[in-house]
Amino acid sequence: MWQQQVIDAFQLAQTERSPLYMRQASIASAIVLAGAIAGHLFLQVSGQFLAAKLGEWLTRNPVLGGEWDDPLKRFVRLGFSGLQVGLWLAVGYFLTDLFPWTRRWRYELFNLFFASLTAPVFTLDQRGYSILDILLLIVFGVLLWLGVRSVTKLFQSRLLNHSHIDRRMQDVLAIAFQSILMFVGLTIILQMWGLNVSSLAIIASVLGVGIGFGLQNIANNLMSGLIITLERNIQVGDFVEVSNLMGTVEYVGARSTRILTLDQVTIIVPNSRFLESEVINWSHSSPVCRLHLPVGVAYRSDPSQVRSLLLEVAKGHPDVLMNPPPQVFFRGFGESALNFDLLIWTREPRKQFFLKSELYFRVEKVLRQHHITVPFPQRDLHLSPQLEEMFSDLLARSNGYPSPDRRTRTPRESLPLNDRQLREIVAQMQGEGGVEVKDRTHRQNLYPACFIGAEAVDWWIATQQLTRSQALQLGQLLCDRAWIESVSDEGAFEDGYQFYRFSPAIHQGEG
Repeated sequence: MWQQQVIDAFQLAQTERSPLYMRQASIASAIVLAGAIAGHLFLQVSGQFLAAKLGEWLTRNPVLGGEWDDPLKRFVRLGFSGLQVGLWLAVGYFLTDLFPWTRRWRYELFNLFFASLTAPVFTLDQRGYSILDILLLIVFGVLLWLGVRSVTKLFQSRLLNHSHIDRRMQDVLAIAFQSILMFVGLTIILQMWGLNVSSLAIIASVLGVGIGFGLQNIANNLMSGLIITLERNIQVGDFVEVSNLMGTVEYVGARSTRILTLDQVTIIVPNSRFLESEVINWSHSSPVCRLHLPVGVAYRSDPSQVRSLLLEVAKGHPDVLMNPPPQVFFRGFGESALNFDLLIWTREPRKQFFLKSELYFRVEKVLRQHHITVPFPQRDLHLSPQLEEMFSDLLARSNGYPSPDRRTRTPRESLPLNDRQLREIVAQMQGEGGVEVKDRTHRQNLYPACFIGAEAVDWWIATQQLTRSQALQLGQLLCDRAWIESVSDEGAFEDGYQFYRFSPAIHQGEG
């Protein structure tokens, strides 16, 4: 019988090498290729059509829609892609089987490929593992990952979403459930693969220590995220301030938290910073908070009037709560101002900077309307007599006055001036060539018909042949007689940028 098989094989070989068979095989190959191309296009169109119909059907059935919409569509497309690959593998096998030399090449390539896949690459636990074993492990691992993800989504959507548990706690439980399933699944796959898992315990311990040192910051952030989730001191939507950052919490993740600042800039903050530094949560338990607005006024201001005006401003703003009511505290006496503190309550901590700005605008306006000034720091500079004489000459020349002649100057240390002489000096100051009197503005406050103290001192030095100390004595004498007065504050006459005006009292007693 074997002889007949050999004779049949020999006759088949001769037939396959004849010109007629070659022509027939070529025609058959062309027909098969054309059919394969048509089948490939048909499968592609059918896959798209079925995916579209499946999408419509899932839309009409919301119970199966939602999270299963995309996975089912991907499964359909993957199935049709597998059919296309199978079609071309069958066509390739059929075409290579038509010709003797292609059949021989196919056998040789298949044997070489199979030998390469099945040949041991490495040995572990007295067993050799080939490339085929590694590929099977990868395939099973991918399938396990896809299956675990699908089961986790089903667990989260069908069970956790209906359990009235906090959203962040749902995420934590879902991650823990997914991790447990992956661990159990990998253990089963490795056991099926023939690997003794217990033999890897020492290697895993060593790797765990090394990874622990290298990823300790990541592990710290992960544990911090778990603590934040369990304690629930920081939640999505809270307005927080951590270090120099202030904004609204948009997302609390396992490793980091995303904060949207007041400048609409997203900042990613590691979770460990919320446990290692102080955090101000303006929205914790209640969004109502108190704001402090420091205000300083001149010493001659009436504290009771200032208190009333500040309370009036606070109560007139719609974003200021009336319960608890606004308060004004007198904080003390500063170097150049009476210091007050306006305390207001608001339920919008995100708008605190805007609210403070609005209130300060209103405070400035009402203080200006009631002629209450906001002072600025001032300092007195005392010069030696030599420097005083030198600066007196320089100031006189810079203001256009003639430099006084020290050889003919008669010092008047005690200033023995009577009322008539003082009135003459004041009249000269008000006349042509006197001090410059005009309306002046300082810190948005208007002071009509006034002159500057320093310019008056320079004028007295230049026209009355006085030293600077004598000019200061003259200014103080006129203030004591109430013939000139300060428009900004009470006190001694100052040789500086202070505003003074002539008092109507200078004309009393004339005649």
